[in-house]
Amino acid sequence: MRLVSKALLIIIPTIIILAIFAINSPKESEIKENYQLGLSGIKKQYVKGEMIIFSLFLKGYGSECGTYDVQLKKGDTIIERKSIDIDCTETVGKDFEFVNIDITTLEWTLLEAGNYTAVGEFTKNDGQKFQDQKTFTVIE
Repeated sequence: MRLVSKALLIIIPTIIILAIFAINSPKESEIKENYQLGLSGIKKQYVKGEMIIFSLFLKGYGSECGTYDVQLKKGDTIIERKSIDIDCTETVGKDFEFVNIDITTLEWTLLEAGNYTAVGEFTKNDGQKFQDQKTFTVIE
């Protein structure tokens, strides 16, 4: 009898706790569309002649359909640019899923000292934009 009582004291609270988590956890259809766009691999400082290699990534929940643009700028001048379109049908574009992708990598040898900006942008098919930028310096 004691063994059954101890087992019930463990099992019943466990079932209650699991039921509470099941009720409160959001279902995939209830999760709102959200994105985190970012640039990775960028250091604060480079030496003239050193190669910069960085990537644009997208994480979150939604559709990966849209236009991705990566730029390397010195002042207002675009030094290097890479653009990718993921063109989806309207039906596929509305199919939301968990997104975790590295979109593209940009490689460039920096030949001039100065201040630079790397800019990454994702424009959804409906025109909504997400952007990340990082600044760095190239020294002699």
